[in-house]
Amino acid sequence: MGSKRKSMGEDGGKKVSISIDSSKAVVQPVVASFAAAVPPMASSFSTYKSVDKNKSNDCIVVSETEKIEYVGQTFEDNKPLFTGCKYLVGVYDKKTDTVTFRKAPYVRVNSAIKSLKDSTGVVERNMSNRIIQARNELGEAFGNKKRKAQIRAEERNKINMDTVKGDMSIIETSIGLRTSSMPTAEDLKSVEDANRPVPKYDLEATKPEDIYDMDDVLPMAIASHINVTPFTKATDTDEYRQNVPVRSLFVLKKIELTLEQKKPDINMLRRVLYLSYLMKFFTFGSSALKNRDKCAGLLMCAPEVSDQIFEKFTECVAGSVNPDGSPVVTRTPASESKLVCHIAVLMLAANSWVVYPMELSADLGIPAKRAEKFLFSVGCKLEAASADEIAACVLNKRSRAGSSKKAVLKAPIEFPKHSAHRGR
Repeated sequence: MGSKRKSMGEDGGKKVSISIDSSKAVVQPVVASFAAAVPPMASSFSTYKSVDKNKSNDCIVVSETEKIEYVGQTFEDNKPLFTGCKYLVGVYDKKTDTVTFRKAPYVRVNSAIKSLKDSTGVVERNMSNRIIQARNELGEAFGNKKRKAQIRAEERNKINMDTVKGDMSIIETSIGLRTSSMPTAEDLKSVEDANRPVPKYDLEATKPEDIYDMDDVLPMAIASHINVTPFTKATDTDEYRQNVPVRSLFVLKKIELTLEQKKPDINMLRRVLYLSYLMKFFTFGSSALKNRDKCAGLLMCAPEVSDQIFEKFTECVAGSVNPDGSPVVTRTPASESKLVCHIAVLMLAANSWVVYPMELSADLGIPAKRAEKFLFSVGCKLEAASADEIAACVLNKRSRAGSSKKAVLKAPIEFPKHSAHRGR
């Protein structure tokens, strides 16, 4: 342990000791900045230090997820990243009223997508051999200053063809290696398909009910925690409505139709109830998400179900924790798209794979065009709907006024193609 010093307030109150830990511990803190993607909250990094005494301050940190690798280092081109100052990380011990500081190297962490990495590697060229030597002997031999400057400019603009020819094989090899690692259109499509915000699906399915894996939408382990007894034992709708967290006419009608059967489909009933939980979860803002217990109460579901919803449809905020020590979560645009797409698939499954965009719009409080976009994202095709069909199928009277289309899921599924001009 290094030096210590004490400090106290002007009123002679509580004393706090400050110490510097200069021991060579195996585990040490590292200050990092992330150039692009930020790893999940629970990620762990491995630290490696140089064994070269002349590079004792060099440090590399490494971590990886299923799809991305993270590599950070304290140097770049054999030079330190940052020499302007040094970083210290302090830890305050309440028991001893001591703040212990320890030196922390600074690293810049870059990310790499595993599926796009080049496994062959590229030999770095020695840039000193690429510099074309200036030839100004003639200009140095005669002429005034203006003439010398003109000759030097001409020489600088000349291309030494012998040098270029000598480099052709290196250039061709480098271009070949780099272009061979570039993803093809099929590779890009595979990456896009793998990152769609939809449940697991089968592109080869020949029936709509076989397209999406409903066990991925609602796993049996989670479905078993959805209590349907208050619904199956109820004698009228008023008894079970108090156990539904949303007032969606679509949800209430599907529960009613399921319970009217001689032998109610329990799996369908659980899916509709899970749909109501997701609809309610969609209404929670960032502040509400900080209190998981309160959210679970508002969802009216078992803790196992609410925990699964939080885990699946939120993301951790890096470096932020709640007062109780739990990580702070938020709903990002990506996780929100995933949530709405799961809601759309559950509505399709409950309604013979047909959904009216205005119903989704009304239940979630989103614009009709946005509802259509989400239905496109899950593979639906928009078709015209007659006035009689809308009157018979759309329960919300306000939604009927603006309805003229229906979204139909057909097999084999076709997802919307990415537009190269989007965003321009």
